[in-house]
Amino acid sequence: MSFIIHYFRRINQSISGPPDHFPLTVRIFHAVLAICIAALVYNIPLNLVVGLPVIALASGVTLTLVIVLYYLSRYRGMTAPSRFVFCLTGTCLFVVNFFLNSGIDGPTGYFFILMLVVMVAVVPVEQYWYWVGSNVLLLVTLHLVQHHHPDWVPYTYQATGDRYIDISSAYVTVVVVILACFYMIRRRYDAERLEAQQNAARLREMDAEKNKLFSIISHDLRSPLSLIQNYLEMLAEYELSDEERRDIKAALLRSTRGTLDMVNNVLHWSKSQMSGVILQKDFLAVDVLLEPQVQLFQAIAARKEIILESVFAKGTTIWGNADMLQLITRNLLNNAIKFTAAGGRVCISASCNEATCLLTVSDSGNGSPAQLTDAIFQLSAVSAKGTANESGVGLGLALCREYTTLLGGRIWFSCDAVSGATFFVELPANEGAAGIIMASS
Repeated sequence: MSFIIHYFRRINQSISGPPDHFPLTVRIFHAVLAICIAALVYNIPLNLVVGLPVIALASGVTLTLVIVLYYLSRYRGMTAPSRFVFCLTGTCLFVVNFFLNSGIDGPTGYFFILMLVVMVAVVPVEQYWYWVGSNVLLLVTLHLVQHHHPDWVPYTYQATGDRYIDISSAYVTVVVVILACFYMIRRRYDAERLEAQQNAARLREMDAEKNKLFSIISHDLRSPLSLIQNYLEMLAEYELSDEERRDIKAALLRSTRGTLDMVNNVLHWSKSQMSGVILQKDFLAVDVLLEPQVQLFQAIAARKEIILESVFAKGTTIWGNADMLQLITRNLLNNAIKFTAAGGRVCISASCNEATCLLTVSDSGNGSPAQLTDAIFQLSAVSAKGTANESGVGLGLALCREYTTLLGGRIWFSCDAVSGATFFVELPANEGAAGIIMASS
């Protein structure tokens, strides 16, 4: 059953047009034209059977016109003129049909109702007043004309059964078209309502994460400020030895460096959320770009008695953005050092083939198996403490994934069974390689 429903939906989309190319009113217009084509194909032989050859001929001419209008709107983008011609011609044809097909005793009243519903469904709201007004005014006028001049509207049915068949057929056609219009409107309404509910739920989650994030940021910003305040108070009240001064300065340096990294991540994240990211790509020499970053982190790692090694294959180039690649590298190295115990090892390497470049950052961990899931790449607003009690707000890896995706790459990780983790960042080595990475992910 689901296959049949899916099949009919595909046919409907093929007839109406894809939602990303046509708005709802235009898709309804296309569906109405398609139904009109089917109804006219059915109506031509029906009118011949019930003895209405003139109506059959008019239906044939109308069929040709509707096919042309469908083609112009669906495949040539001429929706506005096609819609105008359809509404005007349809109304005029139903006026003619009133006189040729028994007036109030025929099915024309149903067709005027059908035309009214279709116009309300497909024309812009600002055009309602003259299309709807003209529809109502015309039908009332036609009834008055027949009332005062009944001889102008001949009774054309040769038998009573022909009238029943004609009116019943017209009623079924009208119901089918109206149902099609309201079905599409209802489906679109349900889809937009579901999307609105999902967006509202996401906004609530993001608001909760934002509140937690700022709470953690406020807490973590207090730590270095409190240390600075305490240090200044101690300088004012006590005489400190050189060793005590060095220890306090080292603690202040570690605290302020971690806070600065956190603030930089928050600034990058807030900028990407509020104004988007301006992406300018170029060929980048990995060793030239990243070696200064590695040297900076080697000094940081040395203070934790951690060895940081770099292995960059000669001639390794990446097609990307320098600022983004440096931020990705800084966050991965910072995380690796943060969660590696004293005496451990961190290694960063890069190697390329013709299409892609693989950046790898591995660490020896803290002596226990790393418990990592894909959730680490999401904004978690969880303050994770490192092996030396370093703080963080869960933004670094979220930024890594966001920027890696923007660069046309992918990021993933693996955990060592004993201790440590390895992060992999695969990026395009040239301008045309992004599709290769996306296809393999």
